[in-house]
Amino acid sequence: MVAKTSSNKATKVRALLAGGLVLGVGAAFTLAAWTDNEWIFGNSGGDNGPGTLTYHMEQNTFTNTNGGGADLWSDKPNIPTAPDSSAGGDNDGALTFGAISAALKPGDTAYAPMQLRAAAGSEALTATLAEALKLGGTAPASDTTDNSLALYNALTVRAVSGVTKQNCADGVLTGGTDIVGSAGASVPLTTTSGVAISLPKGADAATAGAAVDVCFAITLPSSVTDVALQGKQTIPLWRFTSIAGS
Repeated sequence: MVAKTSSNKATKVRALLAGGLVLGVGAAFTLAAWTDNEWIFGNSGGDNGPGTLTYHMEQNTFTNTNGGGADLWSDKPNIPTAPDSSAGGDNDGALTFGAISAALKPGDTAYAPMQLRAAAGSEALTATLAEALKLGGTAPASDTTDNSLALYNALTVRAVSGVTKQNCADGVLTGGTDIVGSAGASVPLTTTSGVAISLPKGADAATAGAAVDVCFAITLPSSVTDVALQGKQTIPLWRFTSIAGS
């Protein structure tokens, strides 16, 4: 009888242990069912999420000779393949040096005004004249009458910021800040510059920043005597680049 009682107790213990194990599994399952999740996100629709600001520069080369006419603000981020001189053609980004530029003789200088600014919605920028070359490069095949490499190499340039379009057109380059060259000492057309041009941001997202005037002056030096340059034209290119900040 004693052995039987012990056996019954052992059976009950095993049953309780088994029940406990079952209860343990059941308790774990119940806790999982009660889990409460909270997701958060980066608030991309507000002011506190990760994002970037806008940095965007524009140019104005005006619509008529020597800065006359309306402003012609545009974007020309890619190197042009050729100027469009057709009626109604898109010549945004084309400097206009005036009639004298097509009839230069040694000692003459032609002037062309332009402007740079931070576009509406852009942060402040710092611009520099980063590249200067001839349209079509320097291959002999590109040395044509209307895009002469020889004439390109003979011409010199001075560029000044802070000179109004009226003064640039009149050739009055007093004041301002030299970007390349200086008074009485213009430099080859291939010259680039690290001189900073500060372009402020606009007053609000819908307003462009204040325009900064730039004057280009191209000279055929009086020392040029090569008659082979007569009757030729050339197409110089310049690239302004900008980075964040002013």
